[in-house]
Amino acid sequence: MLWSMDAAFCFTLAGIYLLVWFKQREKWEHLLFSCSALAAGVIAGFELASMQAETTAQYGAVLRWAHLPVWMLFVSVVWFVHLYLRAGRRWLVWTVCGLRTLALVLNFLFKPNLNFREITSLRHLSWWGGETVSAPVGVPNPWTLVGMLSVLLLLIFFVDAATTVWRRGDRRRALIVGGSAISFVTLALGMSALVIWGVIESPFFISFPYLGMIAAMGYELSDNLLRAAQLAKKFQTSEAALRESEASINLATSAANLGLWLWNIRDDKLWVTEKWRALFGFTKSEPVNFDRLLEVVHPEDHERMQLVVQHMSEHGGIDHESEYRITRPDGSTRWIAGYGSVELDEDGKPAFARGVSRDITLRKNAEEELRESEARFRAMADTAPVMIWVSGADKLCTFFNKGWLDFTGRTLEEELGNRWAEGVDREDLDRCVSTYENSFNARQPFTMEYRLRRSDGEYRWVLDTGTPRFAPDGAFLGYIGSCIDITERKLAEEKFRLVLDAAPNAMIMVDSAGVISFANATAATVFGYPLSELIGRHIETLIPERFHDRHVGYRKGFFSQPSSRAMGAGRDLFGCRKDGSEFPVEVGLNPIHSSEGLFVLASVIDITARKQAELEYQVQNMELARVGRVAVMGELTASLAHEVNNPIGAIVANASAGQRLLAAGKMETEELTELLSDIVADGRRAGEVIQGVRNMVRKGEARRSLIPIEDTIDQLLRIVHADAIRREAKVTAKVDPGAGQVWGDPVQFLQVLLNLALNSLEAMSAMPPDARRLFIRAGRDGNGDILVSVRDSGPGFPGETAEQLFEPFFSTKSEGTGMGLAISRSIVEAHGGTLSGENCDGGGACFTVRLPQDDKSKVA
Repeated sequence: MLWSMDAAFCFTLAGIYLLVWFKQREKWEHLLFSCSALAAGVIAGFELASMQAETTAQYGAVLRWAHLPVWMLFVSVVWFVHLYLRAGRRWLVWTVCGLRTLALVLNFLFKPNLNFREITSLRHLSWWGGETVSAPVGVPNPWTLVGMLSVLLLLIFFVDAATTVWRRGDRRRALIVGGSAISFVTLALGMSALVIWGVIESPFFISFPYLGMIAAMGYELSDNLLRAAQLAKKFQTSEAALRESEASINLATSAANLGLWLWNIRDDKLWVTEKWRALFGFTKSEPVNFDRLLEVVHPEDHERMQLVVQHMSEHGGIDHESEYRITRPDGSTRWIAGYGSVELDEDGKPAFARGVSRDITLRKNAEEELRESEARFRAMADTAPVMIWVSGADKLCTFFNKGWLDFTGRTLEEELGNRWAEGVDREDLDRCVSTYENSFNARQPFTMEYRLRRSDGEYRWVLDTGTPRFAPDGAFLGYIGSCIDITERKLAEEKFRLVLDAAPNAMIMVDSAGVISFANATAATVFGYPLSELIGRHIETLIPERFHDRHVGYRKGFFSQPSSRAMGAGRDLFGCRKDGSEFPVEVGLNPIHSSEGLFVLASVIDITARKQAELEYQVQNMELARVGRVAVMGELTASLAHEVNNPIGAIVANASAGQRLLAAGKMETEELTELLSDIVADGRRAGEVIQGVRNMVRKGEARRSLIPIEDTIDQLLRIVHADAIRREAKVTAKVDPGAGQVWGDPVQFLQVLLNLALNSLEAMSAMPPDARRLFIRAGRDGNGDILVSVRDSGPGFPGETAEQLFEPFFSTKSEGTGMGLAISRSIVEAHGGTLSGENCDGGGACFTVRLPQDDKSKVA
């Protein structure tokens, strides 16, 4: 808008002074100023195009062609100042023009233009009103200094011319023309240099400094023209006053879109203004009377208008108003509003009539469109399957559709205003009117439910939704609303509530804001609240405070993707009673869609008793597992005793040797050090064996941590080493580098592997010694799960017993308890894994422990 106004102002000045020059051909300064204004306007247009450029190529092309109007501005301004002020050295004039011409030639020789060697990119800057403009980013062209030098010479010329005029005594012209030129050209030079050399991020703004220069020069030039005009007016005062009066009248009537007319009834002569002729399509020279006027009146209005004219000519004395159509010469039809009054002569007969005519076509079209719109609305409203009402800005109802009238069995007149409220149930009336008036005063939409009397006298529940209406200019027009019969829904809701009240679980319904809209008696009992106090509370009230923040996110997530599901899968959930006590719960969620929006129905079960039973069961399992470990260690008693006796015997032997050497006096320091090191190592080895036994039979809660698989296998090998030697079996273990760690109880995990290893060693007792092989392998499968397999070379187990191996008290050994594998499987499953067994193709049995890789294992 700003750049367009800039260009429009310059083009207007250029046109005005071009016309002045045509009348005064000897005044060359008028032509030069017209060229300067024209060039400034074109520069503004190029600037606007550059700001809207989308590519560097477009920007470079716009900037290149912008040098043409700049060249034109320089040449015309320098010659204008030289001729108008009659000052400035002639050689400076030619130098400025020549140097600027050279800059123009160089501009078209270089690509993309004289200002930039290369435009690398465009910056898109956000301006007032949210508009985005383009600003150049590039490498400056050193030859742009030629253009800047021409601007400096132009400034020198302006200074020289202004100084000369100042010394001549014409200081006003020196300040207005010379001073403005120096100031604004300096501003344009500085601004363009800062943009070209990348000091500021901005488009070019040189059109506005040039606009200021053109405006100052135009002001001075116009002042001379005004003085000349004032001098001419002194010689034509009377004629000018008359023309001014006529122009004022025409201006006023044109602004008001009025055509004035004066009718001499006696002579049947009609005087009209130019605006009146334009309204009716008459030419300036065409004679006009009322008969001619009636010829252009629309045929459907002709007779009526003829009666109006006849009444005015015969009676007069009263004001006349009429609206009629005319047919213009181009065939178009226009609506005209006429206002007139008749003046009587001394005999009381009509002499003159004067009045105005106005084009009201737009108003008539709008009225017609409004009538058609209202007709369409009424037709659609009457066929709509809902009851529709409309009220005005005064709160009174102005329309009810056919559906409403059929429902109530009353006429439109019986319902208009506030009389519709006569059908509202007395118990609902006050609440209904209060909701309507409060929403009306706040200009807010509303929804309310009330009972309305049907035509058969039965009161039916209706859902009434109202929305405010506003005009395009924001003026409040009233309300429009619709009603639907929701009696069946209300009955269904009541049945639904009765079902929920009878449910054995705590049932709570919550809206999208987290507010409890329904709760049954069981819910009140479970959470310790009176039922009336529970309704309207936030659901977070029933949750321990430490979970509030997370629960809000869970609730929003459910409403964004509602589905029937259990709440908090994999997490322990807790409720909070009114007294602050917490208890474990199990929650099922179901989305409920209703006309009031989406709700979630939560079924809450207090599982305190179940949790207590699970805890007791867990304690029993832990004790059973400990007993199993004691039994395993009992089986290893002989082997473990051997494992302890060996290091103890070595300790005794080394100590005895030391005593003998000391007694003989042959003990040296190095020998003593070696004997003590062996004693320490054997003591530690015996301590590790004893500590392993203590861990296995220790009683206490499970302690989970990250267990390195390789360390567990090493510990297993140390424990079964002696038993394997006793049974003449060879044990081989392989741990893949990526086996990693598992999250669990180290003692229980070792118990599982130890039980599997001992079973395998015992199963190979019937095999020849050189065929007894135990293979232990640890690694990962394709899913990242951790696998530990224990495989033996024994006879395997009977195929029909595969499904019974892990059942309690089932054993294939005559002296077995049948609890080892059952306890092992329960331990593995408690760790989220599986334990399976199968016979191998090459003989023997293979048992595999599979443990899932969880987040803690991944971190490790």
